[in-house]
Amino acid sequence: MDMKVCKRRKTTKVPPPAELLDELVTEILLRLPVKSLLRFKSVSKAWRATISDPFFVRSHLRQSASRCRQNPSLLVTPHTLEHVIDGEPWPSTFSSDISFYQWQPPSSEESEVRFVMHSDDFLEEFNSVCYFAHCDGLVVAPTNTNVYLFNPATRDAMRLPVNDRNKMYQYVACLPAGLGRDPRTGRHKVVRAFYRSRNPLTGVHDMGMEVFTVGVDSDSWREITPNPLYPVAEWITPVFAKGALFWIIEKRGLDPSPRGILRLSLDDESFSVTHLPDSLDPALDESFILDEVHGELFLTAFSSSELTWRKPLNIWTLVEQDTRWEHRYTLDVSGMAHPVALLPGGGAMIVRASHYISRYDLQTHEINTICELESLRYQHDGTPEEDAGSGQEIFYFNVIPYTESLVRI
Repeated sequence: MDMKVCKRRKTTKVPPPAELLDELVTEILLRLPVKSLLRFKSVSKAWRATISDPFFVRSHLRQSASRCRQNPSLLVTPHTLEHVIDGEPWPSTFSSDISFYQWQPPSSEESEVRFVMHSDDFLEEFNSVCYFAHCDGLVVAPTNTNVYLFNPATRDAMRLPVNDRNKMYQYVACLPAGLGRDPRTGRHKVVRAFYRSRNPLTGVHDMGMEVFTVGVDSDSWREITPNPLYPVAEWITPVFAKGALFWIIEKRGLDPSPRGILRLSLDDESFSVTHLPDSLDPALDESFILDEVHGELFLTAFSSSELTWRKPLNIWTLVEQDTRWEHRYTLDVSGMAHPVALLPGGGAMIVRASHYISRYDLQTHEINTICELESLRYQHDGTPEEDAGSGQEIFYFNVIPYTESLVRI
């Protein structure tokens, strides 16, 4: 009997389209940290083009911001003094060495920071430092001589141009400078206040502001017109939120004194005044801190009076197109503390008070210290761990929320 032999058909596997492979590679790359992406640029011309593409940079930033909402990240910079001069209201002997360290809530009892970037090329260029500003992975560092712009993740740094618009307090004060993103163009802008003159009768300063657009203004600042509505407080760095920079108004000598904060819209560069919360005690009109937390502007009111030192802290957030404040939280914390991040689920937040970072439970009102900045453990690339600022006198720490990015400067 003849048996029929069934021959198996030969099948040829069709490779997936090149476009699909490219999409898969892009999705994988989007989930990688900046340090890995910088290394992978050398794999091929195609990967370099992908990682350098502005659309990829924006997409990676969104991924990074999403991860930070789940696991907040802070950038810590310890500032040391070369020596101490008695009687100085603010030291003029800062070390010109700037280091960045990334901190995240610890998974174990020991808290540590990861070395991100170290810059040692500012020798004797400045001797006083102000509070830093952060936006989309970029950091602005105002000093008494220059303004510096960093991307700690890519280890890029630049000194912004110098000009002669400022006519007062040269090399003495740190001119207030902030950083934000223009919501219309997506460009990042550094804005700095400067002094023209001082009224000898009232003591009120005539101030102007200038803007440096990152990636556009390569060698100069552009003056903003018209002038700001009020002078702004020296040494206090403005906060970026919802497409605008918010500045503390210098009220000394002003009559009448405005009950608000100065707002600079970064799209049309116009000034306005955002009124303080109606429920804020007028006695605390000058006793508050502004913070950006997950895209929102927070106002934390505290009292420096010994009689009210034990009062709870009240926190408002700005809502409804920057026209209304909503009382959001009451923290049973004594002293001068303020929020720096919300934890997933909304049941707790990270707050900073002096050299301590703590977890505050919004339900039980319990507060637990999770990090002492003075005893942090950090690691330089490839070197053993050691104490932060080991062997030097730390005066204070710059601590800002941080989202790593590929944004170029």
